[in-house]
This record gives sequence, C-alpha cells and structure tokens, in this order.
Amino acid sequence: MKAEEIIPATHRLEQSGMTRNEAEAVISELQKVVAPLATKDDLAKLGESIRSDMGTMEESIRSDMGKMEESIRSDMGTMGESIRSNMESMRKSMATKVELAKMETRLFLKLSGAMLGVGALVVSILGFLF
Repeated sequence: MKAEEIIPATHRLEQSGMTRNEAEAVISELQKVVAPLATKDDLAKLGESIRSDMGTMEESIRSDMGKMEESIRSDMGTMGESIRSNMESMRKSMATKVELAKMETRLFLKLSGAMLGVGALVVSILGFLF
C-alpha cells in the first residue's frame, strides 16, 4: 500500500464505524501483508530482466553452436584427409603384394620348367645307361 493511500483508507474505515485506533491498526497490519507483494512495476522490471537474460543466453548459445560446427567441420576434414592417406598407403601396399605374387608365380614356373628339364635329362641318361 502506497503512502498516499494510507490516510484516505484510514478515513474510509473511520467513516464505516471504526475508531481511529482500529482503523490505524487495520491499515498497519494491511501494510505488513501488502509490503512484500510485488507491484506491477516490479513485475515489469522482472519481465524486462528475463527477456534481456534470454537474449544474452540465445546469443551465447548461437555462438557456441557456431564454434562447435566449425570444430566438427575441421575434425571431419582432418579425418577425411587421414582416411584418404591411409587408403593410398593400402593401395600401394596391395600393388606391391600383387607384384610380389606375380614374381613368385614366374619364379615357380621357371623352377618347375628347370625341374622338368632336369628330370627329362635324368630319364634320358638312365635310358641310355640301361
């Protein structure tokens, strides 16, 4: 209850039949009850403060999300480069293994041919001797 409302309220209570002491006591108790209550101005200031805080939080969240997006894109780029590098290394390794397998096959064929030749020679010699 505002200070300028106290005297008129006290007079109205006196006019309704209360004594001055009773009217002042009622108004005094009413002031104690009403004093801690929020006023329209209090609520308006609180609303303004909340809107301001929400705006600040929104800006902060947008900034954080932008930073996270940038970090994720960077990490994805780095991972992509690493995967490409690993795949190229694997391709080179596989090419080397294929070349080794081809060389082993040629060597096997040549050794097989030589063994067949030696075997034929042995059979010829044995046939000649016996």
